[in-house]
This record gives sequence, structure tokens and C-alpha cells, in this order.
Amino acid sequence: MEQIIAFAGVISVITIALVQVLKKSKVVPKNWLPVAGMVVGVVIGGVTQFIPEIVTELSFGGRLLAGLISGLMATGVWETFKNREGKNTEKLGAGAQAKAPKK
Repeated sequence: MEQIIAFAGVISVITIALVQVLKKSKVVPKNWLPVAGMVVGVVIGGVTQFIPEIVTELSFGGRLLAGLISGLMATGVWETFKNREGKNTEKLGAGAQAKAPKK
């Protein structure tokens, strides 16, 4: 399991970048970005099976699982620092201040 998490951490950088490209290009609605992140992560995890320079003891399923985790990480990183409206909050996790109505 540690290998899967470590591999997910490595490919999450690419996943985060591609999800950000999808976000900026507005190809995918904001509500579907978490799903798109998971799909992008699984695709990247699958593609790594066919790159001979990437040597790991993970099976194909392990690589796909690592890709899924990296997709979840890609969404979680952005959602931790920003709420759905894209406004920065002062607290991590979009606390009560972010959800309070504006006066």
C-alpha cells in the first residue's frame, strides 16, 4: 500500500496540472472537476504501464488505483485552499467564515 501512495504522490503533480488546464479552459463544468480529476488520474496511471523508464513493482491495477488516488488528491488540494466559488478563505477547509452570508 505504501508503494501505491508513493506512486500516487509522484503522478499527482501531472494530474493536478492537467485538471488545472481543464479548469481554466472551461471544457468541464466546475461540478464535474472531481470526476474529471479521477478519470485523468486513472488514465495517467494506466499510461505509466507502457513507459519502460518507469520501473515499479506495482501491477496494472495498482497503477490504476494510484492514478485514482492522484485524481482525488488533485481535487482535494485545490478544494482545501479554495471553496467552490473560487474565493480564498482564511481557514483551511472553507470554514464557517467562508459559508457565512455576506453583509
